[in-house]
Amino acid sequence: MDENIQYNFAYLIDTSDSVGTDTLQQAKDAYTALTKSLIDRGIADVSKFAIIPFGSDANLETPANATEVISIIEGLSGSGFTNFNAALETANQYFSTSPSGVKNVVYFLSDGFSTTGGSFDDSAKALKEVAEVRAYGFGAANIQELRIIDSDQPDIVPEASQLATHFVASTGDLVVDNPQVAASEDTDKNIEVASTPPNQAVNENSSDTTSEQVSKKDEENLVDDSAHEVLSPSDKLEIDNVAKLGANIDPLTGEKLPIVSIENISIEEGNLGTSIAQFTVDLSSPATEEIQFSYQTVDGSAISGSDYNEAFGQITIPIGETSTKIDVEVNGDREVEPAEEFTLNLTGLSSATFANNEAEYSKVAVIENDDIVQSSPITPQSEAPPEQVQDGSNIVDENLLDLKSLAGEVTINFTLDRDALYDNTVGFYQIEDAEGTIIDPVTGNKFKPSDGEAYAQLAIELREPELELSIDSQNSITIQDTLMGGSLYAPFLIADGDVDSLEGDFDQVYFSFAQANSDGIEHIRSLGNNTLGFEDLWNGGDNDFNDMVIGIEIAPV
Repeated sequence: MDENIQYNFAYLIDTSDSVGTDTLQQAKDAYTALTKSLIDRGIADVSKFAIIPFGSDANLETPANATEVISIIEGLSGSGFTNFNAALETANQYFSTSPSGVKNVVYFLSDGFSTTGGSFDDSAKALKEVAEVRAYGFGAANIQELRIIDSDQPDIVPEASQLATHFVASTGDLVVDNPQVAASEDTDKNIEVASTPPNQAVNENSSDTTSEQVSKKDEENLVDDSAHEVLSPSDKLEIDNVAKLGANIDPLTGEKLPIVSIENISIEEGNLGTSIAQFTVDLSSPATEEIQFSYQTVDGSAISGSDYNEAFGQITIPIGETSTKIDVEVNGDREVEPAEEFTLNLTGLSSATFANNEAEYSKVAVIENDDIVQSSPITPQSEAPPEQVQDGSNIVDENLLDLKSLAGEVTINFTLDRDALYDNTVGFYQIEDAEGTIIDPVTGNKFKPSDGEAYAQLAIELREPELELSIDSQNSITIQDTLMGGSLYAPFLIADGDVDSLEGDFDQVYFSFAQANSDGIEHIRSLGNNTLGFEDLWNGGDNDFNDMVIGIEIAPV
């Protein structure tokens, strides 16, 4: 490797289907902006690059120069699931040939969870031992998984359009040890040589001649104006810190800062799926510059993953705006329970002050119980319901549909609620016993869930052909169909597809029996009250079982 090389960059870019065309383009724009910043600062000339796009698998590109980096990035397209492990292992392989004395830097970006490829803990740990890993997320990115990858603390932004700013800002701690290398580039670009970011010590290798050049350049930039005070970087940093701590007056302009306020809220939890607890953040006056802060939910008597879904990220209020919204998903159920609450914390405020003039601001959301205790009604004998409804009142046993006590055709209402990005399909197949045994009608051979792919293939062949349940995201619908009484049925979930899309690959088909699943993890769970919850992400995902929720009841006769 060239002796001038000082940096080895690896760009790990999530290009899975979940990213989407528009957001992938914004992610590519962010990496392009990062690369151009490295070019402008002379860092690209003393660097090597690797581009590692990843979906279900990861690929490695090693462009010859920064210009080729940009060209390759622009040509990326999305497909597949999300495999963190493959991306991290590929980066480890790339850095295994990196010579000593070169700083390895990783920019890792994803919009969500690792959905295939298994655990990535070991590969993340190995990568952090040889490189500084900077993990970024946007949209529904999982902070816990990014923390495993990042060398310090991951950076989450709500919108992919904000990534470019964060990427470019992150290069402030990157310096070129040989100023003459950067000087030749900067002469043509009219960029100051050896400019030092705030709080960044001047490199010990910088020559006295270069320091003198910088000093003379600074003197030329000074304006003799008694009405205008030139602030040093340390003074500016102090001003920024004062603003972030909630001072009411901007020390630079003397103007009042907008005051951020937010109210406690309450919401009924609902019976199925999710509803939105929405906090409104208000400003006392329009923003005169971009206002930013971070938010994070904190458990109280309400527990994340069960009662509500954890929310976190960073908010930017544009110039001229006076409010913004923060949405938190609340999970519905039919359990009778006390009202529960969680807290929303706001921190890291810039260009404004919190209403309580503190560095942190908190408000509470109360999840109101909307379920009531049902007592058995007194019904005149002449008005007694049909026997079918009475006998079939509890038809979901564990995570199976039990119609053994009923005879003939049974009409069933399936109420679907979807909260997933994936276009999932749910179906049912008949089983011989609660262990999931199925019989091949041609050979008479019995198969157990432990038989793996052979079991999965036969189960799909034995499915009820007319019963394929699917729904658009954030919707609810009731579908009516019939099944034969006297039988036991097991559900299955096809993640992001249907039967026609399988093409012999059953890795993304999940059954009620964990041993039949490709990851050996539970994906279907009884939520009580004849309701089934489904988790569509490989390896258990976020384990919330609300990607698809299906309520099942016998239709009144």
